[in-house]
Amino acid sequence: MKGDRGVKMRLEGLGAEKLINGLWKEGVPLSGIRRTKKRGVDVTVPQAHFRRVKEEAREKGFQVTVLRVSYQQKIKKTLRKRWGIGAGMVAGLCLAALTLSCVWQVEMVDAGKYAGEVRLFLEEKSIRPWIRQKDVDTAKLQEQLLWRLPEVKWVFVKMTGVKLQVKLEEGVAAPKEKEGPGDIVAAMDGVIERLTVFSGTAMCKEGDVVHKGQVLIKGEETDKDGQVRRVQAQGQAMARVWVRESIRMRTEEMMTTPTGRMEERFLFRTPFGVYTFGKEPDFLMADREYTAYPLPGAWVPVTVIRERMYECSGEWTERNMQEVVLEGEKAAKEALVRAWPETADLDKTTKTSMIERGIVEVVAFAQMTKDIAQSGNQP
Repeated sequence: MKGDRGVKMRLEGLGAEKLINGLWKEGVPLSGIRRTKKRGVDVTVPQAHFRRVKEEAREKGFQVTVLRVSYQQKIKKTLRKRWGIGAGMVAGLCLAALTLSCVWQVEMVDAGKYAGEVRLFLEEKSIRPWIRQKDVDTAKLQEQLLWRLPEVKWVFVKMTGVKLQVKLEEGVAAPKEKEGPGDIVAAMDGVIERLTVFSGTAMCKEGDVVHKGQVLIKGEETDKDGQVRRVQAQGQAMARVWVRESIRMRTEEMMTTPTGRMEERFLFRTPFGVYTFGKEPDFLMADREYTAYPLPGAWVPVTVIRERMYECSGEWTERNMQEVVLEGEKAAKEALVRAWPETADLDKTTKTSMIERGIVEVVAFAQMTKDIAQSGNQP
């Protein structure tokens, strides 16, 4: 047993060794035994056996001196004298347990255009900060959100510590089957490469140029008696199409020069909002520098942000046109892939033009083959 977990005491008197041997035989685990100059022995006694050893030693005429009190005994003694500390510790532990069992923050990730709908859903379900975590059924919420947002590819609801996170990924809505007869129309302009008709009557052929909204397969069929009847047209129209995305770039950039004036203020970011201490300076233009660090000892996650604002003057200067064009072409191609992921591995062309002073437009094009058939006209 480690000496710092017991009580160190000194036994003074004749026959101290005999007393210690007797205690050993009775099963008392002693440690740190050392003889002293004045007919005494220093020994460390476990806290559980301290009272017994002390009483037995005094009954046999030994002088007992406590040299070091165990941590447990020190704590007990302190709590007896200052009961308020103990009460505060208990209250603090209870408060910590209570707050850690609650939701501190509800976060939406990649909600996009569905952010308002998700927020309304959470309000309807009374999901808000400080609700108990055991009252939040993440699996049920996930299932209900998927049902409510059919155009979302998937929904992920999970607890991360004390934060409830709702993450969405947008997808393509499943085609809705229309009841009753109807036509198949072109979803976009293109050149038909292959037309496969499952039901209905073809209204175009391979090589035809079609435009968005044009009827490709009419929802009509002629039976063996020559009677025309309306049906729901079904089929596939593989076409060569061209897609494009454009971005605009400035040919000038703002160059800033510090004036020497600087202002500083502090912001506190909490789950309930951002609170500012200090007014916004009256600078017309400023470079900002942020330093963030967590506030230690806070019951809720609080981040202290120091914001330094350096006043500066600005002047527009011409950029290198070749760099602008290269940067614009790269950005336009990336925008095209984001809008049409199937173009990621296809060759792309770009076109740059000056649309007004100081601004150029870069357009990225790609050619691909896709099915442009979609349900359209109904009688």
